[in-house]
Amino acid sequence: MKILILSDTHMENGILEDILAYRKECDLIVHCGDTSLPYNTRYKKIDYIVKGNHDYDESYPTFITHDDYLITHGHLYNVYKNYDELIKLCKENNVHYCFHGHTHVPTLQIHEGITFINPGSTMINRGSYGYGTYAIAEIDKNHFSCHFYHHTTHECVDYVLEEGLTLLEEFKKLVAQIEKEKTLRQ
Repeated sequence: MKILILSDTHMENGILEDILAYRKECDLIVHCGDTSLPYNTRYKKIDYIVKGNHDYDESYPTFITHDDYLITHGHLYNVYKNYDELIKLCKENNVHYCFHGHTHVPTLQIHEGITFINPGSTMINRGSYGYGTYAIAEIDKNHFSCHFYHHTTHECVDYVLEEGLTLLEEFKKLVAQIEKEKTLRQ
């Protein structure tokens, strides 16, 4: 199955429509939250959309499971800190793949036998490369691959993954330091 994974589009614009038109070959299209669109205007071409921290319409679910996949935004599960809460949710739902957003950093990681894919943001990624991204995963019983693409040229940009992991590790250290300082003040 070929899965188009999007996240953090944050508004209606031509970028999302362009990606959907360009990637018609995908069997499943998921959006990991922060569309910033009302539920009744959701794209019919997208199979699953979950609620992000900038989606104020309560009609969106916070997570969805489909086959062996869990789709969520990630803000409710502290993805900036670690994957502990998402690992627990994935195990409770007996899934081996988790698609999420929120950090605006494209990543592909495996923890405790669960593959985590964050496609980054189609609008504003954090990192020095200065463009949006999305991901395409191909998953079946005997095969897994995942690649990341430039939001307008659709070129493969897997090289952003290394910078993304470094950026997230630095951010995790900063979050831990802030939490430690809060504890000391109390």
